[in-house]
Amino acid sequence: MRHALALLFFILLVTSQCQDIFAQDSQLGFTEYMLEWREKSEIAQDYLRRGEEELKKGQKYKACVNQKLASKYGVEAFNALINAQQYTDTDKEFENIEENLSRWKKLSNCNTANSLFYSID
Repeated sequence: MRHALALLFFILLVTSQCQDIFAQDSQLGFTEYMLEWREKSEIAQDYLRRGEEELKKGQKYKACVNQKLASKYGVEAFNALINAQQYTDTDKEFENIEENLSRWKKLSNCNTANSLFYSID
């Protein structure tokens, strides 16, 4: 009887430790993706600002290059946000991610007339 009780206690102890480890891994994954999202979205916004400045100077080629880079980092940022969402139980927090991802992708197409700085708003 004592062995069975000790074994039961040991199983409960190991199970609770495993749950803590899985919870920490889940939180760590979520945090890493959210940090990646923040970093890459800031880079994307910086490239957008640079592109706007180049466009104001009449440098359409440089503006297009910056817009494409903004698109690249914006898409990567929203992919990180989508990955972070997999760690949460709610879909409402990030309900318009796909729409924003599509807007960032459209930014990369700046080679056509009147397509520079397609509005992401």
